[in-house]
Amino acid sequence: MPTASNLRFEWVTDTARFMQLRDDWDAFGASAIHTVFLTFDWLSTWLEELAPLVELHVLTAWDGDRLVAALPLCADPAQDRGRRWTFMGVGTLTPNHLDIIAEPDGLDTALAHFAARLLEERANWDVLEFDKIPADSSTVDALQNAFAEAGLTTSCSVSAVCPYCDLPSTAEEYAAQRKKRIRKQIRGAERWLDEKPGARRLTVADSVDAALAAEAALVRFHQARWEGKGYPGAFADPRVIRFHERMVAAAQSAGYLRMYTLRDEDEVVAVSYNYRMGATVQGYLSSFDYRYAEDSPGLTLRVGVMNASILDGATRFDFLEGTESYKASWCSGQRENVRLSVFNRTLAGRAAQVKLAAGEATVHLARAVLPEGLRERVIKAIARKQAAEQTDTDD
Repeated sequence: MPTASNLRFEWVTDTARFMQLRDDWDAFGASAIHTVFLTFDWLSTWLEELAPLVELHVLTAWDGDRLVAALPLCADPAQDRGRRWTFMGVGTLTPNHLDIIAEPDGLDTALAHFAARLLEERANWDVLEFDKIPADSSTVDALQNAFAEAGLTTSCSVSAVCPYCDLPSTAEEYAAQRKKRIRKQIRGAERWLDEKPGARRLTVADSVDAALAAEAALVRFHQARWEGKGYPGAFADPRVIRFHERMVAAAQSAGYLRMYTLRDEDEVVAVSYNYRMGATVQGYLSSFDYRYAEDSPGLTLRVGVMNASILDGATRFDFLEGTESYKASWCSGQRENVRLSVFNRTLAGRAAQVKLAAGEATVHLARAVLPEGLRERVIKAIARKQAAEQTDTDD
């Protein structure tokens, strides 16, 4: 990245101008955009389908006519918690690994000058909330230091844990690295497929129509499961379905969708919805037809997707947010995402700071005085309430 004296900075505040950035945004390399949640496809579709009324505060840096860095922020004018600027896309879609977008050799320059320009705009915000930043990103320390030097209070806490598995070069190596119980499950999945060679198979969508058909099956399986348990499910809102239909079509056309379907004869029994970002496959969502539950289609699907990802040349499978117990057996590590909040010295900014401190104090008290079973239920209830408050920009 060139020096700041050669850069031109622009605040993008309206949708029409943001949509003009597509080609420039898509020109960023894989080392600058390492998660699907920062692609132009994802952000623009989110904006149009789920957040058409948000105020954009997208900070961009240009070297001549080349976009070299971007910070995609927005605010919900309808929310009543002060003027809170957040990453675009944060909310019901559960994005992970958000950050400033810049090539690695220009990130430090972008961080320093973006922080300065956010401070110049402090009359327009009460709270800056950078949620789902990787804890190991240099963004965290750089922004904390910059805002602390300006006399502002910051808070940083873990907001998501994302298990991952580093993939070896062969499926045999991957199986050998797993514990005995998982190796047994892998063999069982392979036997189930071998019982009907050719009829039972895992396929990857090779066209937009095939991808959309698989996505429709995924929605059907997922909703049947969660509605049967009395929950709305991730696709209860038709806007979310439209969002994913558009994303699936866009990503399939661009070549970075990995939509896998497990079939038994002509029946689709399970679907795995993933994105390939550089050398990493990000596993967004999977589900299966519960009429086939006794055949463990979810397990067979997982084995097949891992093997297919290895054959595809991926070196990591990212399970994204969630600490479900099954992930531990299939993973080799985990990354933490954090929420970095910056509080302005305004009445609303101070109120947000006090509210956050009160919530943290309640969690500490629960851990100190409640019995274990009740303790975890209370802490999870607090976390759900806080998470719900973070989704206001999607309403």
